[in-house]
Order: sequence, then structure tokens, then C-alpha cells
Amino acid sequence: MFHQSEVAECGLASFAMIAAYHGHKVDLNGLRQRYALSLKGATMADIVKMADGLDFACRPLRLEPEHLDKLQLPCILHWDMNHFVVLRELRGDVAIIHDPALGIREISPRQMSKSFSGVALELTPTNHFKPVEVRIRARMRDLWTRVRGWRGPLLQTLVLSIMLQLFAMAAPAFLQLAMDDAVSRMDQHFLLILAIGFGVMYGLQALTEALRSFTVLQLGQAMSFQLTGNVLRHLLRLPAEFFEKRIVGDILSRMGAIRPIQEALTQSVVTASIDGVMTLATAALLLIYSPALGGVVLVSMLLYVVVVLSLYPLRRQREEEQLIAQAEAQTYLIESIRASKTVKLYGREAQREMVWRNHFANVVNATLGSGKVEVGTTFARSLLFNLQLVVIVYLGAQRVMTNELSAGMLFAILLYRNQFGERAEALVRQMVQFRLLRLHMERLADIVTTPRETGLDAAASLPERDVRGALSLRNVSFRYAQNEPMLLQDITLDIDPGDYVAIVGSSGGGKTTLLKLMLSLLPPTQGEILVDGMPMQSFGIQAWRRAIGVVQQDDGLLMGTIADNIAFFDPQLDMARVVESAQAAAVHDEIQAMPMGYLSMVGDMGSTLSGGQRQRVLLARALYRRPSVLFLDEGTANLDPQAERRIADLVQDMPITRIVVAHRPELVDRATRVFELSRGRLIERKGPGVPAVSSEEETRAADPAKQAPDHSAGAGSRNASSAGLNAGSGDDSSAGSSPRASSEAV
Repeated sequence: MFHQSEVAECGLASFAMIAAYHGHKVDLNGLRQRYALSLKGATMADIVKMADGLDFACRPLRLEPEHLDKLQLPCILHWDMNHFVVLRELRGDVAIIHDPALGIREISPRQMSKSFSGVALELTPTNHFKPVEVRIRARMRDLWTRVRGWRGPLLQTLVLSIMLQLFAMAAPAFLQLAMDDAVSRMDQHFLLILAIGFGVMYGLQALTEALRSFTVLQLGQAMSFQLTGNVLRHLLRLPAEFFEKRIVGDILSRMGAIRPIQEALTQSVVTASIDGVMTLATAALLLIYSPALGGVVLVSMLLYVVVVLSLYPLRRQREEEQLIAQAEAQTYLIESIRASKTVKLYGREAQREMVWRNHFANVVNATLGSGKVEVGTTFARSLLFNLQLVVIVYLGAQRVMTNELSAGMLFAILLYRNQFGERAEALVRQMVQFRLLRLHMERLADIVTTPRETGLDAAASLPERDVRGALSLRNVSFRYAQNEPMLLQDITLDIDPGDYVAIVGSSGGGKTTLLKLMLSLLPPTQGEILVDGMPMQSFGIQAWRRAIGVVQQDDGLLMGTIADNIAFFDPQLDMARVVESAQAAAVHDEIQAMPMGYLSMVGDMGSTLSGGQRQRVLLARALYRRPSVLFLDEGTANLDPQAERRIADLVQDMPITRIVVAHRPELVDRATRVFELSRGRLIERKGPGVPAVSSEEETRAADPAKQAPDHSAGAGSRNASSAGLNAGSGDDSSAGSSPRASSEAV
């Protein structure tokens, strides 16, 4: 079973399940790197191309739900017009599907008729197909070796645990001596000595247990701090597209997988080791006391182990469903809170509540399912162990009557039986938890096995550079996924230090994407980008980013003071620079008018500021860095005309390289060079050596709303080439299309 990690990779996950079934066991991380998908997801045609690359023969079919039994299983079904699932098997009228978004599901005929889009894809290995097994996994030892200072406390915990078990094993001996020696001989003096001796021992046991608990607590918190810090460090250095393709709740849920891993490393490893030794020791003692009674105890425990192992697959499935349901509910709650104003304005409070209740109901149902498995396990344990006690007492009493055992020996056997049961059960429980750790490691693997952003590892070894502000693109092309056409095609551009460049074009034409390439947030599919004549990787991504100031369309403010946000939480905050930057961004007077001035707190996403104020604070943040290159992506979109002119004048007078993306003329008119991005190609409209254009034509280039409609024959080529069944995630209704577009008739 493969679960999608990205919003729109249900098609890739479904294909991965089919490939794994036939022996091509490459995990989703490996396939994701080979077949990169964008947020638009995959069409049925894209899955066919993937399958063909792995030597599968594909057969797309159109059929009705009642004919599903004619399919070769497992196969891929198009689901709810925007999703892909795998039909694993049919059990009478019930279909078992593996849903990349929701897990293993049992689908009734009614639900199948409602959700099945009518198109299926059979995949059969050809004679050239070669089974392989290449999996990129996060390994426990990888996380373990990165943590410092754990060996001493762990050894101390182990020693204290051994002492506790030795104390525990002495208890039956006390009872046997008291019954067989002191009571039988009426020796009160010996009984007093036993009581004092074992009283001291139990006092030491309590002290040892307290010391161990304190050591485990310290070790657990230290490891939790370091493990979480290591994962977060890696997470923050992942490429920007990693976060664009995932939802916040799922990332938080995966980060939460660290806790059970930390508990396993600090507690379960030691506990399982001690429990294993104690289980063997108490089993040996039971067999020494009485082979028959010891055999009864061992057989009942083996039956319990069989029950636990038989329920493990169901338990793992329920645990996985619970984690996924919790992530979805958390994501929906975060979205609702962040969009609370919009929800109120559209009067959708009741609707959002209802949908959240449905998500939370899934959490409750998954928790109930997991609880039912636990109840079944508890029932089996209680039944087996209680029946075992009855048999032990019956057989033991018989042997006392026949003098094969003394009364003290029977009491000792009963105590050792209790200890064996507790330790063996705990060992089985720990083994199950260790196996369930695979689930948490698989979820965490999506973060820790994703390669860090290219060039960051070498950044520390590169020297500090003075950036002059020259930027060049050489034959740069880009597309978000292999299954999509080039969004940017063969762009060559030279920007000299001090140039003021404006990029215009229609919305959705790729202007922001081009800026992301310049910012090194995205790597070009083809071509290279140079800074001051050096390739970006040689120049150093970190050195480049330290030298630029950026205001993006979707930029936001963080929780803190206005001064902190302008300085972006600079540890050596320079208040004079903060004020200077705010004055340049025309927001100083408004900040000063606030009761707390620059110490005023701003909420999440700058909720205490107006849109125009927030945008100017973002501009001040970019200026605080005193950049060599300034990037503005619709940097004045929310400003009034007067403020916009002031900002435009400021940008025009700055003695640095300026690159702006804009639709409004204030910034565009002042630029010394204007480029229009049209159909993925960059055309210079204004600049040295470029024929002058009329003001009307220049305005039309800057404002796509005023451009004449394009009636050329190529205008529809993109729509024609991208037709097909498209699926993103189970929640992405915009990704669907008609099944008739890409499926073949039966």
C-alpha cells in the first residue's frame, strides 16, 4: 500500500502499487524522482507513458461497474472524476480498493456506482519486464547516529533496569522461604530477619526505579530535542517545491512521527532487551520448578503470540488510517482558521463546521477501529491467562497433595508465572510497536529522504562574494513536470549591473516562474543561469540570496514586532536601518502613529495591518538587506496611486539592479528595459537598440487586459495536447476531466 505524500500524485502512487505487485519494488520516493509531477497531477495517458517506460503493456478500458469482475486485477480505476485508485480484489459484491489518499477501503456496489468514473487501466508485464527492488528508506540507525550524548544515560538506564529485574526475581524466593521455612517451623525470629532483609531490598528497589525513571526522562527529552532539531534542519533546507506540493497538516503529522521513534530509542530498546532476558530466565525457573506447570505457561503464551501476530496487519492498517485521518482533519482546521474572514464574508461557517465534523468523524472511526483491535487482543490475553491460572492452580494443588511440590514452591511458581506473563506480554507488545515503527519511519521518510536543495551543502565552503548585480540566462527552458509542455522556452537574457528591467505579460504566462528561476527557488529544466558571469552553482546559492531583496506575491509576515519583521528577526537588529527602510517604503509615519510604534505586534500573515501596509512592510524588509539586486513581483499591487508613485520613484532612483514583474504602468513606465513574456518566450519591447513603440502599444504590453485577443491557429494547441483523464488528490476537484478524452473503448 502506497500513500500519496504530495497533493496531486495519486496517479503515481497507484502505478507504484501495481508495479510493486508485479515485482518492481521501487518506493514512491524513487518513482517521484524519476517521474516528477506538478500540482496538476497525472492523466491516464501519463500513467500509460510511465508504465511503458517500465515495460508494462497497458489496456485502457471503458466499462460499467457490474463488469469489473472481467478485469485483470489489480488494475487502476479512475475515481470521482479527479482521482486514481487501485482495485485490488472483489469479494462478492464488495470491492477492495487501495486508495492513495485514504488507505484500504471496502466499497459497496452503491458507492462503486457513484464514484467509479467508468474507465479502468489494466497493466501487464511484458517479456522485457525485470523485477527490481530499490527502496529509499529512512533507517533508524541514521537518526540514532546523529544524536550526541546518549550512550552514557542509555547504559545507566540499562544497569538500573537489570537491578530492578533482579529485585523482582527475589520476591518469589522471599515468599517460598517464609512459607516453607519460617511458617512450617514456627520460627518468628527467622521470619523477622526475612522481613527486614526484603524490606531493605524493596526500599532499594523503589530508589532504583526512581533513578531509572529520572534517567529515562532526561534521555528522552535530550533525544527528542536533538532528533526533532535534526529533522527540522533538514526540512527547512528542502527545495521550495517540496512545500508547494504538500499540505501543512500532513507535514505536521509526519513531524509528529518523531515522538514514537524517540520513545522507542529511549525506552523500548532497553525495556525490550530486559524483558527478553527476564522472559527466558523466568521460563527456565518455571521449568526447573515443574516442567508440567512451566509447559502450561509456555503453551498459553505461544497461543497469545499467535493471536497478536494474526491481528497485526489489521492493527497496522487501522493505525495508518488514524494518522491519515488526523492529518486531514488538522489540515482542514488550519485552513478554516486561516481563512476565517473569507468564511464569514461568504457565510460558510455552518458548511465548514459540517465538513470538519465529517473529517473528525473519520478520525473517531479510525480510532474506534484501532481500539477494537486492542479490545480483541485484551480479550484474548484475559481469556488465555485466566484459564492458564485455573489450570496451574489445579495441577499445582494436586502436586502439593502428592508432595511433589511444597506449598511455598507453589506460591513461588505462581509469582514466577505472573512475572513471566508480564514480561513476555510486554516483550510481545514491544515487538509489535517496533514493527509499527516502520509505519512512522515510512511517513518520516518523505521528509528525511528528500534531497536537500542543490548547492546548500557546498555553501559553507564558498568565500564571501561582492555581488555587482549582473544576471544572465542562457537558453533557459522550464517545465514543472515531464508530462507537461515547456512553460518557458529557450530564454536568453543579459541584465547588466544597475539595469531597471520590467517583465510584463498575461496572467499565468510564467512571469512569477521566471522570477523563481532567477531567485534559484527552481532549477531550470534546460540551460543555465549566471551571476556576475559565474554559473549559479559555482557562485553559490546562499551568497546570491544574501545579496538580493525580494517581494513576492504570496509573501507574508511572521508573528513578532514590526521591527522584527522588517529586519526579518536579525539577531543584530539595527534599528536605524529599520527606520530608514520603513521611510523608504513610505510606511514609517503609519508605524509611528501606532501606540507601540515599531514594537507593535503583527499577527499571523500580518492580520493587524491593512493590505497596503503589509505590502510596504514587506518592501521595507527587502530594503533592510541593502540588496545588490531588488526583485518585485507585483510589489505595488495593493497601494493607492500616491503611495505607488512614491515607491515607483524610489525604485527608479535606486543605484542597483532592479527586476520587477508588474501589470500596472507606474513601475513599467520607469523601467529602462521592458520585456514581454508571451507563449513562453521573452521579447524585448523597450531598451537600447529596440525600436520605439507608441505609448498605446507600451501600455497594452504592460496591461494584458488591453491586449487584442489571439485568433492564431496555435492558440488551442495546449488544450488539444493536454486532453486526458487528470487526477490530483482526492480533494482536488479541479483536476478532473471527461473520461471520454483519453480512454479507449473495450
